[in-house]
Amino acid sequence: MSPPKRLPIRMANERILVVEDDPAVAELIGLYLKHSGYAVTACVATGEEALRQAERSQPHLALMDIGLRGEIDGVQTAERLRAQFDVPVVFLTGLVDDATVQRSHNAKAFGYLVKPFRQDDLKTSIELALSKHQVESKLRRIERWFTAAIKSIGDAVITTDEKTHITFLNPVAEALTGWPLAETLGRPLEQIFRVQEGPSTTVGESPVRRSDTEPVSFTFSRQTTLLARDGGCLPIECSAAPIRNDQGAIIGTVLVFRDITERRRTDEELRRSRGQLRSLAAHLESVREEERTGIAREIHDELGQMLTGLKMDLSWIEKRLPAIGDPALRQPLADKARSMFELLDHMVQAVRKISAELRPGMLDDLGLVPALEWQAREWQARTGIACQVVADLNQGPVAPDRAIALFRIFQEALTNVARHAQASEVRAHLGLDEGWLVLEIKDNGRGITEDEQRRGQSFGLLGMKERAVILGGLCAIDGTPGQGTTVRVRIPGG
Repeated sequence: MSPPKRLPIRMANERILVVEDDPAVAELIGLYLKHSGYAVTACVATGEEALRQAERSQPHLALMDIGLRGEIDGVQTAERLRAQFDVPVVFLTGLVDDATVQRSHNAKAFGYLVKPFRQDDLKTSIELALSKHQVESKLRRIERWFTAAIKSIGDAVITTDEKTHITFLNPVAEALTGWPLAETLGRPLEQIFRVQEGPSTTVGESPVRRSDTEPVSFTFSRQTTLLARDGGCLPIECSAAPIRNDQGAIIGTVLVFRDITERRRTDEELRRSRGQLRSLAAHLESVREEERTGIAREIHDELGQMLTGLKMDLSWIEKRLPAIGDPALRQPLADKARSMFELLDHMVQAVRKISAELRPGMLDDLGLVPALEWQAREWQARTGIACQVVADLNQGPVAPDRAIALFRIFQEALTNVARHAQASEVRAHLGLDEGWLVLEIKDNGRGITEDEQRRGQSFGLLGMKERAVILGGLCAIDGTPGQGTTVRVRIPGG
């Protein structure tokens, strides 16, 4: 080896451990390092001493001779330095046979310099080794962090290589599939992640497809059934995506899935509860209509008859007023009688109006269409807003439950127009569409907004929709700013 050159001293913090059993060579290496700006933690002659010194001084790198005295040689020492202390090693040796080179490669050496060498070569090897070790250490930290994060999340994660062979399962995936990670590495995905869409679906086919010309595709739906190793079935929600490298090439696949057994149970309970609430609402609406019908009948029959009786009695009294000889006494009584007649007429009209609003008799007697036309006339007279009803039903009478639902929806729609729409005209159309009764109510007002529909206080809109849903139909409400609102109701003809 040539004598050291005088190079500018570099201010460095890297600590170097020298492991060399030839004292002269060790001294020369030490001079090289000091002139290159490195700190030499120690120069030792055996592998055992190197391990003890590494534990004490924690060097950043070791320069290692392969042919050392003692029970362990340089290659064995390098393996233990890397495993125990994460110290990278650059071999400095005169051995260049294939077996030695292969052993150094297996030890994952960061450099291999053949004696004799120049100071510049040594410095370059050290810098490359330190840089490579720093990058690898950073990558290992990222990998450990990533692995810890994947293991910590509540979803199951499986990754594969470009051939859909498994490269990783997190603990949740192990638990759901019943397969430990150690037994799955390198296996085809379809052996571990087995899904079944339905009773007739073939089990065992790979859920991931890929060809040389097509990107990765997935044959399972978002919600499917996972067949575990022990034969159990789990409902899962899953998603999958290709893993791409920096150049955009597909190098693997990642699957993320979760057990939705509890969610399905909750959803089923919610559906059952919703169905029970709708049944209760339908029952309450039926009871309410019966009560309205009864009250309307009582008001019309009982109160109407009493008012008629009062009117007859008042008429009897009026006819006998001329018999009173004193005009000063007769005239006040006659005026009072006429006032009472007018009051009774107003009361009779009020009774009829209240009775009709509770339950229009023509809905039961004449049917839905006349009832809608009557309601339109009444509403137009009260509000001054033009209202037209057109019906083209080529069938018999509408079933009572459907008739009352459509009538009440029509009433509520007109109420909303009067309160909010600022409209001058309303058109309604009742017809049949492939067995469905369709009622469409349009106004030319300002148009309802989505925010107004979402408000929790819109009980009238909610009531219209619920009436339709109870009968197996739907009610859609659409508004266009400045062009009005359309209420479209579809229920089975029945």
